[in-house]
Amino acid sequence: MKRRKLISVILLLSIFIVSTINVHAEAKLEHKPEDIEELSIIKDEDHDSYDKIIVDKNSDDADYKSIQEAIYGTSSGSTIYVKEGSYSEIIHIYKKINLIGENKEKTFINPESKKNSYAVKITAAGVKLSGFSISNDGPGLYTTGVKITASQTTIEDCNVFDTPVGIAIWSSYNTISNSTFWGCEDEGIVFLGSSTSECNNNLVTNCEFYNNCDGIELQYSSNNVISYCEFYDNTHAGIDAIGSFNNNNVISNCDLYDNEVFGIYFSRSSENQITQCMISNNQIMMSSSKDNTIDNCELESIYLRDATLNIKDCENFEQSKIKAVNSVYEIDNEENAYAATISEKVENAKEIYYNKFVSIFSFLNVIKSRIKNYLGM
Repeated sequence: MKRRKLISVILLLSIFIVSTINVHAEAKLEHKPEDIEELSIIKDEDHDSYDKIIVDKNSDDADYKSIQEAIYGTSSGSTIYVKEGSYSEIIHIYKKINLIGENKEKTFINPESKKNSYAVKITAAGVKLSGFSISNDGPGLYTTGVKITASQTTIEDCNVFDTPVGIAIWSSYNTISNSTFWGCEDEGIVFLGSSTSECNNNLVTNCEFYNNCDGIELQYSSNNVISYCEFYDNTHAGIDAIGSFNNNNVISNCDLYDNEVFGIYFSRSSENQITQCMISNNQIMMSSSKDNTIDNCELESIYLRDATLNIKDCENFEQSKIKAVNSVYEIDNEENAYAATISEKVENAKEIYYNKFVSIFSFLNVIKSRIKNYLGM
């Protein structure tokens, strides 16, 4: 009997303790502070639910003073907010996080990396990077601002400048938007596919490229969209497709002007579409490229070499604005229609030398793409 009474007492005490804990917990929830969003981190391992984490190199009250330390200290699904300042650290984003700068004009990621290395590397799918100015003072021809090897990366509202390669992308299904690229000695953005690795279905939109060598370069990269971008004063080309298998890309609603050599250059690229673009004081060059289409564009001149091209509804564009060697093209405007097959050799000495230059240039571009893939940037 005594044992039964003892068990009953223990049960009653347990019920009382549990009830008291629940009452206190409910009271705490009822008095949740309004600024709960400012808490540095609330972990939920089952649901990847976290509040924002603050990085401020100039404040002892921040959660972290280093961006990389913040990445180490959090888990997938978090948002890291970086206060204004200059962060000269190499950053590796290997978790699915949002990394947000306070002000892209005043929040800098600007390290000095090793030769041909990166300032920021993204190796986790689903990362968002926004609100930074990014450069890299490291040595090497292919030193990079941002290297992306994971898919579904989003980069928006960034400045990328003063590094040989602004953003190098080795993966598919990424988006870059509302960003500006300048002072990139090689490319603002380069899509680096290969014969064994896809770099397809990427989107670049509402971006500006100036004073680079190339604004965007494609290598073995297909089914991409480049839209509503501006390319000007680049020392080589606005958009440069080299190597092979740059197919089924769409360039739409872009302005390309005053680039020193080409507005758009396609080498061994097929079934691409250039639509509703303004291309002025620039030439379009297509070499060993088949079945590409230009429609509803403002154009000045086109050079074709071993290429086929369909030109549709480009107002005021005439056959006299095309130079072609061993090529087939059609012009279909409301005003007139024209089709031509050009197979004769060009007798003009100047153009003979130009054709030789194009052949050498195409060969060098192939070598360049192979070097980049070998180095791994």
